[in-house]
Amino acid sequence: MPNSLLATQLQSTLQSFNSSFSQGWNFGMNWSNVNHDLFETYINKYLFPKISETRAINTDLGNSFDFMAKEMEYISQFSEEYVILDAIPSNMDLSRSEELMLKRNYPKMATRLYGAGELKKLKFTLNNNDVRFNFLTLKDAVTYALSVYKKRISDINVDEEREIKGTIIDYALHFAKDKRVVASQNDLGSEIFHALLNIQNNSEKYNEADMASGGLLGRYTTFSSLKDMVILTSDRIKTYLLDTKIANTFNEKGIDFTNRIISFDDLGGTFEITEDVEIENADTLDFIVAMGNYQARIGDIVPEGTVMTYDITKLTEFDGKYKEIKPESDLFAYIFDERKLRYRRYTKDMLKQPFNNPEFDEVTYWLHYYTSKNMSPFYNSVVVTGA
Repeated sequence: MPNSLLATQLQSTLQSFNSSFSQGWNFGMNWSNVNHDLFETYINKYLFPKISETRAINTDLGNSFDFMAKEMEYISQFSEEYVILDAIPSNMDLSRSEELMLKRNYPKMATRLYGAGELKKLKFTLNNNDVRFNFLTLKDAVTYALSVYKKRISDINVDEEREIKGTIIDYALHFAKDKRVVASQNDLGSEIFHALLNIQNNSEKYNEADMASGGLLGRYTTFSSLKDMVILTSDRIKTYLLDTKIANTFNEKGIDFTNRIISFDDLGGTFEITEDVEIENADTLDFIVAMGNYQARIGDIVPEGTVMTYDITKLTEFDGKYKEIKPESDLFAYIFDERKLRYRRYTKDMLKQPFNNPEFDEVTYWLHYYTSKNMSPFYNSVVVTGA
């Protein structure tokens, strides 16, 4: 959430609280632990509910792919794309039998069934004693509470971005139909420019409609304009591309090319489990819990196919039981229509009502959000990679 928006929300909540309790707090005054329950009331009943309102929280969910996200209220159900395959007209011979004119000709339809969205959750606990004794002013205490909240939002950013990156690269490596191999960085730049021109044509060569379920080898043409195109690559390749004729092409169309190239220092960092893994080591458990899976226990099974967005290469139980989703060559670029990524999420009422634990005098909060990430076979893309 931008600082200006956050400051506005803070001011609004403090004014509402002061009007209800006539406390007259301000952010700069010295603050004691007298009537500390008022602070809990402010945090739990005014501040967090306010910043959890619809849309106010969404700006904090930014990641490199944020501009392609769509807010969907029913993200958890299955979704399906319907595409009617091309029917190429032919000259009608009116001398043929009249019965043939009545022959049924049903449209051929290609469909793709996607998985349902996932419900994800994070939690954090605020200890009342920390708030009461460790801060001089109300501003310090509020900053502490908000910093914990914003850290959890940052954790979501990292996780979402790496999952999407892994989804796109996995599709590019295993499903994209048009793969072009180059021998050098200069060849890579030339082939990317060539691919950008190709997918602006009305052609079926650059999508996977014929591989979609029910496609029946039918063709489906899509047209991608320059403003729809995104390039996923490494930082090194992006630096090179910014100095090429490709950048000039985008600039001439009034398109900010720097925002259309999504790059990372490492295109890996996402791991898929290739067989079931049992958690046996205490260090492994501590690491997984620190990464946010607070429900993990010794003896838990991490099932085959699970995608991990953090480095598991040093965890003994996972040795030889994972594969990193990553291109084999440093020369890699995936050019695709941004509509190819179906990134859906639901973040309304993301911050849930807190749970007060009187035994330890602490309050636990949960963040819930739905997310769905799929690749559509009906939009254009080209993979350019080294041998």
